[in-house]
Amino acid sequence: MLGLAAAGLSTADLIDEAAVLLAAAVPHDSGCWHTTDPDSMVETGYRSFDMPPPDAEVARFAYLPDDYNSFVALALGERHSGVLSEETGGQLERSIRYRELLRPNNMTGELRTALVIDGACWGNISLFRERPHDFSADERDFAHDLAAVLGRGLRTAGVLARSAPGNELRWPGVLVLDAAGQILSISQPARSWLAELGSADDALPFAVLALAERARTEQEASARVRGGTGRWVSLHASATDTQVALVLQAAHPGAVAPLLYAAFGLTAREREVLELVVQGCSTGEIAERLFISPLTVQAHLTAIFAKTGIRSRRQLTGLLYGRD
Repeated sequence: MLGLAAAGLSTADLIDEAAVLLAAAVPHDSGCWHTTDPDSMVETGYRSFDMPPPDAEVARFAYLPDDYNSFVALALGERHSGVLSEETGGQLERSIRYRELLRPNNMTGELRTALVIDGACWGNISLFRERPHDFSADERDFAHDLAAVLGRGLRTAGVLARSAPGNELRWPGVLVLDAAGQILSISQPARSWLAELGSADDALPFAVLALAERARTEQEASARVRGGTGRWVSLHASATDTQVALVLQAAHPGAVAPLLYAAFGLTAREREVLELVVQGCSTGEIAERLFISPLTVQAHLTAIFAKTGIRSRRQLTGLLYGRD
């Protein structure tokens, strides 16, 4: 797994290959992987194995923050994996997720893992076994031990994908959903944003479903998602008792920067230099603002170029804006 996480794979390829290795070590009947926004811990992507993709109803019950072994609780806890039967004391019916989702699908075993590295959660895994099988404490501990390795891989893969050429300017879009997750109204720009996020056959992208359900429990929620073109998209949701309104727009570089800094392992000073580069500052201006010499600025830029694999200031700016 260590080599796989450092192999420079895309998110989809990393998950596919890691899922094969994980299945050999922890056999299961079905499973799903999510990417997450590490700040809001909203699920932003979904990849399933031997199970259908989630709809609004699944999202409503699967990602409740107050159910047993919620992904938020696993991410914040000392142990990042958990078996549902163990957490409920063998009384699975205490979990609404079990009652509404697992039991109707003949599942009794559930193993969840939050993929945490350096205190931030970059993804989640859910593995399932059909009745009467369950997961063991050893398998739980094995999954916990993998959390940081896979979290590092998802962190790198999720933010280092290169964008497609020709990312045109686009207005923010507005989307309103009813209590069942159906579209009540949608602007034309929102349709374009949904297409970029992977909407097909009138099905909402997983990130939109997950964000809407988070907003229903917390009134407001937001997330950053890498679109199909490589551009970063900001999603903001606000809920009433019966509706959820979402705004989709191009993410500001300031919102994307922390993700990139973490993925590239930039130091605090390198981050300051990069922020000034994006603002268009010259070497002399950066030196003056940071009270360092121009030679030190150049040394920091050399380190940034080495870590990012980029060779020009223009490309550094493009990285934050989601374009090459």
